[in-house]
Amino acid sequence: MQSEVWYKDRWFWGALALGLLLRALPMLIWGWDSTACVRDECIYRKVAEPILTGEGLDLAPNAGWLPAPGMPYAMAAAKALTGRFEAIKWVHWLLTLPLLAFGHQLARQVFDSQRLARAMAFGLAVHPTFVFFTGTMWTETIYSVLLLGTVVLILMARERSWKWSAAAGVLLGLTILNRGIATYTAPLFLLTLIAPDPLSLRWSDWRPRVHRHKRAIAAFVAATVLTVAPYSISASKRWGGMVVTDATLGHVAYLANNDFPPVTFDYGIGQLTGPLYGRTRTQGRPSCPKSDGPLAEDRCEVGHAVEWVRAHPVEFLERIPMRLAQYFNPNSFLTRHLRWNMWPGIPYGIKEALVTFQVASSVFILGLGTIGAALFARGPFGLLFGSVVGYNLAVISCLYGITRFRLPLEPMWMLFAFALVLVRPSIPRDQRTTRVVLAVVLSLLLAPLLGRYLLTGYPQFW
Repeated sequence: MQSEVWYKDRWFWGALALGLLLRALPMLIWGWDSTACVRDECIYRKVAEPILTGEGLDLAPNAGWLPAPGMPYAMAAAKALTGRFEAIKWVHWLLTLPLLAFGHQLARQVFDSQRLARAMAFGLAVHPTFVFFTGTMWTETIYSVLLLGTVVLILMARERSWKWSAAAGVLLGLTILNRGIATYTAPLFLLTLIAPDPLSLRWSDWRPRVHRHKRAIAAFVAATVLTVAPYSISASKRWGGMVVTDATLGHVAYLANNDFPPVTFDYGIGQLTGPLYGRTRTQGRPSCPKSDGPLAEDRCEVGHAVEWVRAHPVEFLERIPMRLAQYFNPNSFLTRHLRWNMWPGIPYGIKEALVTFQVASSVFILGLGTIGAALFARGPFGLLFGSVVGYNLAVISCLYGITRFRLPLEPMWMLFAFALVLVRPSIPRDQRTTRVVLAVVLSLLLAPLLGRYLLTGYPQFW
């Protein structure tokens, strides 16, 4: 029996009410309109100011890199409508509805389980990091909703009209506009659209689906390109070179492959204070000149990073476990903000309970989710999960790890964690291809963590 769609499920609305309450309380108690900001929040607000005067998206102050337009334009729109950049937090609050709806629908699509769909809705409602980011001006809430929506729509488009494929393309385009790293996931979504079920490596199994879905393929590609193109064309003309959405790779490569140790900003496993971060950067090579514009600087920094890797191949490889350990740090920015006492007046016991809940949530989602994926992932969604996670791990291994980059993928991990505990579907014998892909992902995930956490005891969890 097919499970109920989300808007017909009364349990979904209970989960939504809980999620909205948990997200609203911190903003109402500690003030949503505070002008205090941390790092990227300050940058987004600064670069959004010229948008309101018609000058367009500005460069990151002092750093000179070009951010993706999604968050700055969303904040500019929030200020134009309400008079405050901080009103974007209430937009995040409203996005709780599509976040839970997409999670509920994903469980129905993959496992057709009402019990699992409800667990996903409640799990996303109380997810501590999603709750935390609602009250911030980082990109995570918007990006996560858009990415999860793209996953759901591309799965729905497999057996429906080309219009669903076009809708998935629009969401992916918006995802790319919020964070440039999503650009290279487009082929992975396209493969998911046309992949046979069960998966096969034989072209004879793929060819009929390619022929059958020609209109859907064209709709997906066209919708993605047309969503990104207006900004891309405008930015390319303004900055004198090809811009898809941003020019941040050089800055990240500078931080990742330099003479100083790998940099990150999470609690317990990286740079926390501004002065310490500043001293660290003085140990490395000088930054490229900013006078020639963001694109020239970006190319310059990438070139220097590649030269550094060529000159230090062993050190580059030695840094990969640290980067992955940073990425899978069971803490998050929630831990950091609690430790920094950015919510003054919160009782010590509640603070420690929140930190413990954050760590326990990470262990449950990533640990059980990975085991569940290795056991139960199948067909096109297994291909999508394995390839998207593998792509992100490859990027992190070459650049730097930070927990907020992991958050948008956690709903998919959560699905398999709940499946392992609540549903335990059968393991089909004909899904060897998916299990091989996920076995590789599992090995990549566990090997560095075992090395860092179990052998050296670093970093601290609490």
